Amino acid sequence: MKQKKVIFGDKEIVEFCRATHDTNEIHHPVFMATLGKRIIVPGMFALSQTVNLSADFLRIHAKSLKVLFNSLLSSGDFVTLCSSPVNGIHSEVRLSAINCKDTLTSKDEFTRLSVKETSFKSDHKGLIRRLEVTAGQVETFKRLIECTNQDVAHFLFAISYASQALLKSIKEPMTEIEVEIGETISREHCISPFYHSLDINIPTPFPVFNPEGHLDYYVHFEREKVLKLYSAFVHCEHRGNIIFTAHYKLVGVNDKVILRMAKEIKHHHVVRP
Repeated sequence: MKQKKVIFGDKEIVEFCRATHDTNEIHHPVFMATLGKRIIVPGMFALSQTVNLSADFLRIHAKSLKVLFNSLLSSGDFVTLCSSPVNGIHSEVRLSAINCKDTLTSKDEFTRLSVKETSFKSDHKGLIRRLEVTAGQVETFKRLIECTNQDVAHFLFAISYASQALLKSIKEPMTEIEVEIGETISREHCISPFYHSLDINIPTPFPVFNPEGHLDYYVHFEREKVLKLYSAFVHCEHRGNIIFTAHYKLVGVNDKVILRMAKEIKHHHVVRP
């Protein structure tokens, strides 16, 4: 088992959001302070640091990454990141980010790297959403997740940046279902998109690339429950080479529910073990 104890601070969270172009107000100190709340840690920030514990397994063995986001972390939380073989077998690695509970698990499932591919299927490659990438974004991301392997850092950046491709599809809709999602998940209705789960297939050999310049995300949405639950199939490429394919399950969550899970500023303290 590998472990790492971290504290996600406001400064690092703001830097991560700038690097990944995440403009959600729940990560903004001034906005959250007006509500008496601490800012919320981006799920991809905690996930990237946790996956980085198994960088060699990811790069050499893994064919898939399954992710579940069960709860939220707030700035100042003392979190134990863990990476451990499942049942002592080195074909699967469990990933955890534990505060009061494991934020990367659910009742029946947990986040994992595996040597097996996931089984999701989609007959559609999707519509292209090209995102520009600067060297500064990538270097900041690499520093913040404390990744020493450049190939792993670039891969994890591509995964984290995919959130912006999904939002771009919703904000600049080109299909009927994208319009529907945009009308459902909006500030006007005080509903925000939240990842229910995420399945990623990793190509072999492990993708070696430099994302500077741009990344191409091909996005295709499917409706599972009208006005409630949607699937997004994402195909990421760089200069024609596949970086990953993914299946997201997106659910709309009321902003009041999200803010209730954020911890209050007056309780902002760190207890070290």
